[in-house]
Amino acid sequence: MENINHSKWYGREFKSQKIQEWENLLSKNLLENNYQTYLTENAGIFLSDDDCHLVISKLKLGSELETDFITLSDGFSNGNIFEFIEIKQPSAKLFTEKGLMTAEFNRATQQIRDWKRWLMDNRNWMGKYLPTVNTRISNPTHFKFKIIIGRRLSNHYEVEKRNQIAEEIGAEIRSFDYLTDKIKRREFYPIAWLRDGTPGHYEKELANPFYKAFTDSEWKKFCNSQKVASSHFYSDHFEEVLKMREYSSY
Repeated sequence: MENINHSKWYGREFKSQKIQEWENLLSKNLLENNYQTYLTENAGIFLSDDDCHLVISKLKLGSELETDFITLSDGFSNGNIFEFIEIKQPSAKLFTEKGLMTAEFNRATQQIRDWKRWLMDNRNWMGKYLPTVNTRISNPTHFKFKIIIGRRLSNHYEVEKRNQIAEEIGAEIRSFDYLTDKIKRREFYPIAWLRDGTPGHYEKELANPFYKAFTDSEWKKFCNSQKVASSHFYSDHFEEVLKMREYSSY
């Protein structure tokens, strides 16, 4: 496990550096893969929260579909909560000058539909690799979906159209500025919340936000090695998660 300097990240000394680094990245017209790589390396900072200590990058659904990211939040006795995230470029547009969906935005929404259809057709796979107490995909409580695309919209009509589309496909649609706002507002706590009686040093280590995302093969190896808890995930698996997690320098 990492030799963690808790005071550095709990004191949030790194936030201004990360925000500047991220904003510089957004100002460049880079390929989608560049942002995927950066978020994979900084998954714990940008994609997690107080109940999420594990992110999966590029999880394959069968042989044809692949997610950009999946976060695993602890719903405690209510069950694990998985959020599927599709990212596009910050430079991507949602609508044309005529108000039509762009090809890139249309592909992102279709990706959400394809993921949902595949999950509904593969319940046994879900039970093994995305275990939770309820596998409903329509009107879900344990499976959520999000698209991160483009920059913040200033046109109120486009915002209304985006929100209507989000409601129709059952997903949240956000800009890359949403991730900037998220890290600016986020408080980094020194401990993770586990069951009573867990040794305190594990709670501190699990709360370390500098972790990288698991790969497809790492997550499937984790799931194939044991029966994964469908609730209280981190309380049941904190030792295994900490053994497998890798960290960016901090």
